Amino acid sequence: MSLKKGNGPKVLLATLTITGQGSTDKLEVTYHNRKQSEVRERLESGATMAGLIAFLVDSWDTDFDLTEEGVKAFEDEYPGIVEILFAGFHQARRKELEKN
Repeated sequence: MSLKKGNGPKVLLATLTITGQGSTDKLEVTYHNRKQSEVRERLESGATMAGLIAFLVDSWDTDFDLTEEGVKAFEDEYPGIVEILFAGFHQARRKELEKN
């Protein structure tokens, strides 16, 4: 059994395919594997969505700074990117049932 307490990966790699503004782009993102309780605590403590993204993302292949202000600048130039990054985090973390 490999599903053991505390045995999850520390980081999650994801390639996000993003469309809009007349192009399709790929963004390589490495997320911290934060627990749902950690995300909830951040939100309940008043973190902004930009601050939450900076908390969730370990690294990304864009030249925007990986800070709350950098995420705000990213969202300002590419509307929807915060929602995309948040959805990408949940997709990378989520377990799926394979057809047996």
